Amino acid sequence: MVSADRPFFWADENPLVYGVVVDGHVVRFQEHRLSGPRRIGIIVCLLFAFLPVTISIAMVSESFQAGSPGILQTVGEGCGESHVESGELLPGTLYCVPLSGPEVILLDTLEVSDDQHVRETFGEGDVYEYRWEAVDDYVVFGEIFDGEYECMTLLPQNNLNDDWTYADLEIRVGQYNPDWCGTTVDTSTRTYSADEPHPYDGIWLYDVEYGDPMNRLAMIKFDGLDVLIQDGESEASINGYVDSDESGGFPGGLCLTVPISLLFLAAADPRKRALYFHITAGKIVRKRVGRYPSFQTTWDDVDFASTNLQRTVRVQHHSDEGDSWTTDHPGFDFIISRRNGPIVPVFFEDGGDLQLHESTILALLKGLDVDEQRYRSHLEGATEAPSATQGTSPVEAVEHEAEVPARASSEPNSGSFWSFDQAEKP
Repeated sequence: MVSADRPFFWADENPLVYGVVVDGHVVRFQEHRLSGPRRIGIIVCLLFAFLPVTISIAMVSESFQAGSPGILQTVGEGCGESHVESGELLPGTLYCVPLSGPEVILLDTLEVSDDQHVRETFGEGDVYEYRWEAVDDYVVFGEIFDGEYECMTLLPQNNLNDDWTYADLEIRVGQYNPDWCGTTVDTSTRTYSADEPHPYDGIWLYDVEYGDPMNRLAMIKFDGLDVLIQDGESEASINGYVDSDESGGFPGGLCLTVPISLLFLAAADPRKRALYFHITAGKIVRKRVGRYPSFQTTWDDVDFASTNLQRTVRVQHHSDEGDSWTTDHPGFDFIISRRNGPIVPVFFEDGGDLQLHESTILALLKGLDVDEQRYRSHLEGATEAPSATQGTSPVEAVEHEAEVPARASSEPNSGSFWSFDQAEKP
């Protein structure tokens, strides 16, 4: 909730920046032109918005090129030119597989130990060593990495029941991990033999911890020194994102870049800001001028008949590299009462010149059908002792004005006084 002391608008010492427009039962207090600081702020926000906007455009463009299913596109039929339909991956189900067949990795050696470990060598002397254990219908491979076992679960094809479901091929990560997964590897000497085949030689193994088996299926098979890797995709999936990267789907980064872009672009909105005083509805709305929507704030239960002006000196605190100081800003608080207490829609800063914003204040009072004497009483009180305030500071001038009684008026609360406000300019 905006406090009673914080103005919705801070009108600077330039009477040409703001004005009043009356449209039936709605009075609009608005900017006539952008101030210098506002122009600079718009430029800065546009510069900050440039990067996230560019990244968002790049993500969308890349998704279109990759055929991401998160982006609308024309869906084809069949497996395409580079794939062929196969029913050998999963009983009773057709998948699209590459025409070139499974990917083949040739091992240099494959050795098996008597304590359920396997050691493979390939490439330029690379060694791949892992432990295995059968758990229910699944088999767990634990790769030796940084002295610990990092486990993954596979499902042998010959363990797949006739009444299988996709739930058999999509388990929770680590669901069947034995106790030794994640533990330190025993450093004792292990005896390997190349005379024994891989314990699951010739059997296709399904990767069941990652992926979506209804759309993608990843399989691996050991055949002597050959390691075969087969990827299958459903027809709908392959037509949704052929040649897409592994992540596929809607580019999740847009969930971050788009909101950031919108925030900076909203802050850079060059439309004039305004306060709409709805007299018959008893509410004030702060939003941008124009036919297109913008962010807005509404204050209800406003009593426009209570409108009054109060002389105020607002104090702003500044700091720079450890130094701090304050500046005084005398002016008029334009105060209106509402159910939850008084509010200050506008603060007219005048630097001690009470008539600086006279035309705007009188136009606003007239539009709200409020007697202009609530403003003129301050001028009358100030002219009674002009010499008393000559050469004084803004604070002292407002203090003195508060001590000079105003002329008699039929309007209530027409006296003037000063106060300090810690709020910054909005």
